[in-house]
Amino acid sequence: MVSKEIRMATRKSAKPAQKALSRGAAPARRRKTSRSLLDTIPIRTIAVVVGVAGLAGLGIALFGPRRFQDEVIRPIENATLVPLAAAVAPQADRVWAETRPWRDHVARLLSSINTEEVREAIADRLSHWIDRLR
Repeated sequence: MVSKEIRMATRKSAKPAQKALSRGAAPARRRKTSRSLLDTIPIRTIAVVVGVAGLAGLGIALFGPRRFQDEVIRPIENATLVPLAAAVAPQADRVWAETRPWRDHVARLLSSINTEEVREAIADRLSHWIDRLR
């Protein structure tokens, strides 16, 4: 018996064959089509900020500035800032009182440094360094 090879028709893929990358070689990057100015992040961010500000301005103009302050700003302020200030004020007073000796010490150090002798010594050192650099 004679064996016959049967060859089947194969379909080629639509993609062209790619060469194998050599080790350490970076793949070739395709250039993108020209980018629009609006594709950059800062421009998009600016556009969003301007849009939000415009909508807020339109809302205030339609709603009325006094009514907006009475119905939006003050309730938000009362819900967030007033309790926060009430919670922080006693701690801030305590910390301010506890740091009084340290603040006095720093004030004494600064006043002892700010004398004519110290200023003359600093001026001499600076003039010495300027002379060395020339």
